[in-house]
Amino acid sequence: MEKTYDIVGMKCDGCARKVTEAFSGISGVSKVEVSLADNKAVVAGDFDENKLQESLEGTHYSVKI
Repeated sequence: MEKTYDIVGMKCDGCARKVTEAFSGISGVSKVEVSLADNKAVVAGDFDENKLQESLEGTHYSVKI
């Protein structure tokens, strides 16, 4: 599956890198592309969508599922 998600709270390239790293660490994720300009992330693979928000716990970012 490949799906696009809205990301809230990103303000710089460092923010986009942190979201990319968080999502990349989820079991089953095969590809992550984060766009700071669009505040979106494209995530591909066979993964549990609930893990996306869990991976951002402790940060000021959130994902709209």
